[in-house]
Amino acid sequence: MTLCWILIFLTFQFLKAEETEEEIYAQAGGTVTLQRETYAGTVKDSPDGTSKIYVNWVRGSEQTPFISRNPHGGIQGGKEKTRFSFLPNFSLQISPVEESDFGVIHCEQHLLTKMYTKRYRLRRVTVPKVQAVIVGDTLFLKCELEKSSFSYSFTVKWVPPKSSNCKLDIPYTNGDISVSNVPMCASGDWTCNVKYNRREATAKTTVYVIDLAPAPSKPIYTAVNNTVNIPCSLSSDIPWTLLNESGLQGGSWTFTPQGNENQQPLLSLIVGPQTKWNVTKGAQIAVRERTLTDKDLSILKLPVSEKIRGEYTCTLVFKRKTFSRKVKVEVLQVSSTANSSLNEGQMVNLSCSLGPHTITPEVNWTCRSCSTHPFLRSTPQPANLFFPVRMEDNGEWRCELWNNQEKLTSVKFSLKVVKVPVDIWVCVAISSGVVVFILLLVVIIIGIRRHKQMVMFRRRKTKFCCCKSPEPKGFYKT
Repeated sequence: MTLCWILIFLTFQFLKAEETEEEIYAQAGGTVTLQRETYAGTVKDSPDGTSKIYVNWVRGSEQTPFISRNPHGGIQGGKEKTRFSFLPNFSLQISPVEESDFGVIHCEQHLLTKMYTKRYRLRRVTVPKVQAVIVGDTLFLKCELEKSSFSYSFTVKWVPPKSSNCKLDIPYTNGDISVSNVPMCASGDWTCNVKYNRREATAKTTVYVIDLAPAPSKPIYTAVNNTVNIPCSLSSDIPWTLLNESGLQGGSWTFTPQGNENQQPLLSLIVGPQTKWNVTKGAQIAVRERTLTDKDLSILKLPVSEKIRGEYTCTLVFKRKTFSRKVKVEVLQVSSTANSSLNEGQMVNLSCSLGPHTITPEVNWTCRSCSTHPFLRSTPQPANLFFPVRMEDNGEWRCELWNNQEKLTSVKFSLKVVKVPVDIWVCVAISSGVVVFILLLVVIIIGIRRHKQMVMFRRRKTKFCCCKSPEPKGFYKT
């Protein structure tokens, strides 16, 4: 009987697993790899690339592996197989890491009668959620490590978002950092790198820096009978819930017409579960209300007419700061003295400009006959044209606005040129003949009357002379 107990004891000692332990740090929602230990001289892969070992990964005190591999049946996994995967050497990869994964995970390896077990303790590296920070304020970041059972030496370093134009002075205090006067380039993913026991863990957090994107440096050029977008946007895709938590109070769009200093309200920002632009009562421009779902704050599809020329101001108001951007809009238009259609040979005046009292940059006229048009041979072409229309000028014309070989915008219009009808020429010829005949008749009548007047005058003069003649000499009265 004693011999039996001795044999059982020896067998148990033979089968007893050799077990080691290691701590691994990971972030919830991230990815972590637990390397399968290879025991020298005992558990090795065979030369043909296959392995004769059985590998079981078991969570805590559970008995059933959540993922396993055997050389005959392949890989088996449970309900969460999508989160767990094997690397080529049967190391375990977990992605994403969930709260239930933190704790003890065993890796069991079986080869014949020998079993090796390694225990991993998954510990948390945490970065507290960072509220959005307003540009110019101070950014605080913390990297927290769950307490270790071992005397590991930890080195913590923060890596800012990748940006070639961003230079940040990052002072460290036990893994905590504060960035004063935070610039816009600090917006993005920050990474906390933790080095310990020849291992490395990372934890990431997204930082949102609140600011408006820069306004266009040049005016927006557009043309009548089109639609235009007046741009304004947040500098990054900040969720509206974060903006509300950061003290967003409202916003507006206003318009200052060209040559006028009076601002006209167009839109007001309604803050709430649904953030949207509401049309201001009495707005004199046809803006539209819309719900905001992303960083775009623009005025969309504004109908273009000459009255939208001017300066637009986009404003966001927070408790501690107000942001605003100004956008200038110029409208290209063509004015013509022609009402509807023109007769061939009729004079027409065309003017392509950005409105009265403005200097229009270089223009270029395009049409079917422009290449041979005598009034368009000069360089640069004139913005004002005055010429008799030809039949070749009939059709679509386009006035293009250019500046330093950059096309800014263009406007289309049509000239309708018709031939003068033949009936009109007949009427003109008949009318001319009648007028000439009447003129000749008048001249003849005037000539005849003039002639008669001269004859009557001569007769009267002769008779008068005869009555006044003297008596002959030698004649005496008795």
